[in-house]
Amino acid sequence: MAAHVPLPPGLPQLLKAGTRYFSGLQESLFSHITACRALALCLRTSYGPLGRNKLLVTHLGKALCTAHAGTILRELQLENPVARLLGAASQAQEEETGDGANAVVLLAGALLDNAEKLLRAGLPVAAVRDGYDAACKEAVRLLPGLACHALVDLRDPDGVAWALRAAVGSKLFGYQDFLAGLVARCCVAALSPEGAFEPDNVRLCKVPGGGVTDSRLLEGLVFCTEAESRVHQAREARIAVYGCPFGLARSETKGTVRFQGAAEMRAYGDAEEELLARRVRAIAEEGAGVVVVGGRVDPLALQFADQLGLMVVRLGSRLELQRLCRAVGAVPLASLVPPPPGAMGHCRRVHLSEIGSTAVVVFRQDGPVATVLLRGATPELLCSLEEAVTDGLNTYKALVSDRRLLPGAGAVEMALAVRLATLGTYLPGLEQYGILEFAQALKTLPATLAENAGLPVNETMAALEALHQLGTATAGVRPGEGGAPTMDAAREGVLDSLLVKERVLRLAAHTATTLLGVSHILVAKKSGGPKVRGENPNWDLEPDALE
Repeated sequence: MAAHVPLPPGLPQLLKAGTRYFSGLQESLFSHITACRALALCLRTSYGPLGRNKLLVTHLGKALCTAHAGTILRELQLENPVARLLGAASQAQEEETGDGANAVVLLAGALLDNAEKLLRAGLPVAAVRDGYDAACKEAVRLLPGLACHALVDLRDPDGVAWALRAAVGSKLFGYQDFLAGLVARCCVAALSPEGAFEPDNVRLCKVPGGGVTDSRLLEGLVFCTEAESRVHQAREARIAVYGCPFGLARSETKGTVRFQGAAEMRAYGDAEEELLARRVRAIAEEGAGVVVVGGRVDPLALQFADQLGLMVVRLGSRLELQRLCRAVGAVPLASLVPPPPGAMGHCRRVHLSEIGSTAVVVFRQDGPVATVLLRGATPELLCSLEEAVTDGLNTYKALVSDRRLLPGAGAVEMALAVRLATLGTYLPGLEQYGILEFAQALKTLPATLAENAGLPVNETMAALEALHQLGTATAGVRPGEGGAPTMDAAREGVLDSLLVKERVLRLAAHTATTLLGVSHILVAKKSGGPKVRGENPNWDLEPDALE
């Protein structure tokens, strides 16, 4: 028998204090997980094509009704630093691929929720993190083997529409066929001869009125504005772009001009008018037919422009000026001077038109630029249309980099979950528990799809897992239709980009492992106690009124 060795004096108290310290670390970690779980639950009901909208009131008092996770997280003011980190990961996914922002939050929240169970059971944090890292690497390795289609021709509108149908329909279910065809034609029109695609070359113009099916594609750029001049159209026009007001520059501060008599006052006004006329005449003599300005339009300068036959258009957004310059090949000028050689752009036709009751100016241009004209009865519907088309454009950009497509509707997540569960069962070591919980977290996404679609979640998940166990890797959740709760996603045309799925897995796993390594949140505050109040000179007022 082993001899009993007495403990050194003071060691029991030290061990007890250490136990309290490590217990405090775990409670702090669990509070982080609770914050992430709250954010994931907030976005859970918005996931999928049948997700519900959120009525969001911004800090400026503007009300938004949307189910787009990127818009919700962009407008929310998150105070918890852990929730901010999770929101930053979702925003990174939105900026890189334009899709999958909600999936990052849901998957990362599920990973942290499952990690809490392991930590409360006594598993070390390092083992959980190692298991999650191993599961993420294995899932990324298995993704190419799950690809069911590949986009053969980037300039085929029918093939592109087939690939974009799920990405567009997830934001506006019911119009996925019409919108996918519209976005496909727009992407093919904006694709450069070298095969490069830039979403900035596609402009979205929202015009109230009409129905969704009244939306159409227009060549060139369309701006919701009116022509300032009496000339409303120009053909084969050279365009001069100015980022300044169309008129003489005025001083930012007030000044005083002193005249000795009426003759000096008359001469001063005539000189200013002559200077403005000379500048406008010099612009017309350089061959400009259209003048686009980003500031105010002086009535006197507009009168001279009408006399010379110039078409004047005012754009109030600097971003719109930059897009127009890229489209027509112009260089924006900072002052009202004659454009130097090579600074003016060229457009085939510029004309004023009217769509519904909204006046628009159309710049019809041959080249990789296009405009999607969106029609809708309400501002909320127009915003949903804009989000759907934007997701389709970003998905096409991802397909330009990687043309492989995966089955959607939760089929990929369930297939990865089945394979990772098999791997975790036969893998020795503590990492197997992290791999098994990673597999369970992947099942959260198809379960959320089934819940938002109004399907019985337990029966749907059981049927879906049974199909994947039998080798049907393309089985997914059938949303919004009667009959069987599952379907063949590849045959139905519900496809996702492989690049988008890969980045969702990487970002969610990296965010979860990063947050699992956080023990405490340290917030810098000013030292000292509360500020001592002096004597109240306004003793007759309430204390709240003094603030």
